[in-house]
Amino acid sequence: MTEFLAQLPKSELLHRQVHPNMVQKGRPSSKIFTPTAKDQGKLSSDRAALISAKDAYERYLAQKNLVEAGGAWGVTVEEFNNAGLPCYSDPVDGNEAHALTDFKASSYDFETLGAIAYRAAIARGRLWPVS
Repeated sequence: MTEFLAQLPKSELLHRQVHPNMVQKGRPSSKIFTPTAKDQGKLSSDRAALISAKDAYERYLAQKNLVEAGGAWGVTVEEFNNAGLPCYSDPVDGNEAHALTDFKASSYDFETLGAIAYRAAIARGRLWPVS
């Protein structure tokens, strides 16, 4: 289990990468903001304070051996917090910008919470690559 040290600043933007299989008609699936069973209730992202959307996207492509993906999309810590979801820094080997959003902290179902984050990201628009 990850030991959380400090919650992130509310204004910080968190980048979420979208696999190309999760995009239809140019829009990502709302599922990209919903943790799966293997995620143990925690959604991974990258901290904009430590890595740009472009660099996070390019690192994702290299890690997944992809030529292109659905892009980097973002939600602020405050937007997650407003849904009752705390966000924490969680550096891992090869990614000091890694962060987690704890969906287990809320009594709402993950799909409802993911939809809230999805709406915020869609309203903001894709961060990289820019259209």
